Amino acid sequence: MSAGLNAEAVLASIIELRDGMAKETSDLRASIAELRDGMAKETSDLRASIAELREETKQANAELRTSMAKETSDLRASIVGLQASIRDQGKRIDMNTSSVGSLVHKLGGIVESIVIPGIVEKFNEKGFGFDSVSTNVEFFNEDKTANVAEVDALLENGSFVIAVEAKTDMRVGDVDDHIKRLDALRKISRFNGKKIYGAFATAVARKHPVNYALEQGIYVLQQPDVMGVKILDFPKGHTARAW
Repeated sequence: MSAGLNAEAVLASIIELRDGMAKETSDLRASIAELRDGMAKETSDLRASIAELREETKQANAELRTSMAKETSDLRASIVGLQASIRDQGKRIDMNTSSVGSLVHKLGGIVESIVIPGIVEKFNEKGFGFDSVSTNVEFFNEDKTANVAEVDALLENGSFVIAVEAKTDMRVGDVDDHIKRLDALRKISRFNGKKIYGAFATAVARKHPVNYALEQGIYVLQQPDVMGVKILDFPKGHTARAW
């Protein structure tokens, strides 16, 4: 009789334990489902916030471009006018060398302000993957005693380097000088293992120097309108050259 009672007690304990575990399992599943639903809602809200932020950023960029359109157009017109004025005065006046240098530097600054800000996006469209651009970069020899090269704008990542020269009125001699600059950069240890490309940024350019630069494998960027920068196509049989 006692053995029978003990068996019944053990069976009752097992049933009670099983029912308890079933309830705990049910509660755990309910908690997991609640957590999953909560995470799904938070993910949905986050995606909506990101989409809204992207739209706001897109709208802000559009408004900024529109607001800068007239100012940029006036700057480009000023460049053309200043160039024409310099050429005209050069025929009639023996201008002071330092004054010319100061004016050319001012014009170059205008080109940098309206052309260079858009070059990261344009080169990334070609698959380079740059994050930013550095301006007015100087490179020295290993002893830091001499300047090896100066670059108006430098784009760099783990694989590529693009050295950009800003010119208001690029000439064939400027292209030859930039090639020498690229040769010098190639010898700098910082760029070991990276492909180096050359580029010109200009608001106004002559056909012959532009074609000469493209034939040497150097990118040429222009601002054909007030809305953006354009990378000119290489002529047939030519492509970008890596130093």
